[in-house]
Amino acid sequence: MRVELTADVFTDTDDPARRYDPNDLYVLLRCFPDRRHDWVTDLAVVAAVETYLPKHLPDLAGTYLALARDAMVHQAWTGTTQQGDVVRVSRADLADHSADLCRPAVLVVENSSSDGGFLHTVASALRHERVVTALEQEWLEVHSAGGSGEVPRVAREHAVRYRRLIRVVALLDSDSLIPGQRTANHDHADALDAENIMVHVLALREAENYVPHRVLFGIGRPKEASRKLSALKRLTPQQRGHLDIKNGLGSRKQAVVEQQRELFQDLDPAVQLGLRDGFGKDVLEHLAKQRGRLTEQDFATLGEEIVAELRTLLDKIASRI
Repeated sequence: MRVELTADVFTDTDDPARRYDPNDLYVLLRCFPDRRHDWVTDLAVVAAVETYLPKHLPDLAGTYLALARDAMVHQAWTGTTQQGDVVRVSRADLADHSADLCRPAVLVVENSSSDGGFLHTVASALRHERVVTALEQEWLEVHSAGGSGEVPRVAREHAVRYRRLIRVVALLDSDSLIPGQRTANHDHADALDAENIMVHVLALREAENYVPHRVLFGIGRPKEASRKLSALKRLTPQQRGHLDIKNGLGSRKQAVVEQQRELFQDLDPAVQLGLRDGFGKDVLEHLAKQRGRLTEQDFATLGEEIVAELRTLLDKIASRI
């Protein structure tokens, strides 16, 4: 996050009502050298830092003063005028902001192992360094809800732990059986959004529908995997996006078949036979094993709109880090 400490934070006072615990400032300052957060400064703040820190933090005053000056120069060179994305921290709210900004951001998913692996792999493939670094440095924690219906509850449990900045993101499958279908998860997302909890509902049915062909080809015996993948490639993007990748077509309940009848009505019998069994319940585990080997192009083979959505997801998460 981009964080601005107002000049009054770096001023001495004899007024007991305006004093703060200096540890709240020191802890927050430590977030800047490693780029956990970006420090936004101006000439007034730099002048205040130059006077204040040598008295109160003499051993590190030079380091933070240089950092404050560099941040001011960066502001001038970039010409940044986007004020809405800056967290402004004043003397009065320093304690609350320090607590919020120095604790990890939280991503709530259905299953932290499979969905967390999906996120980390996507971030690595799309070279989203902010999210990758946050995961590696534990600035972002992935928490399991134990089921899609529990994601809203767990997200709210984490949200109330923040005092001012709710740094929580919830990731939900759409569970849409056909393109554009609204489900209960969309209702959950609207409710969470109203509570200032960032939410992303996947456009496709589940995270498994985003798994590239290269990964699916490596699941199971080569001959069987090749047969399934050949059948999968014959689907339209809409059919592939809402197919039950894990279980395939053969295990569908009649109600599901009815809802998807129009979507799959022209499906070649050979394709239906080839996708009868699906790719198994551990598709996302296979994806996670490919972390570091997959690239953006692997996901782009599913469609440029897929890459665009995944970038949107990563940017949403990054906005809370």
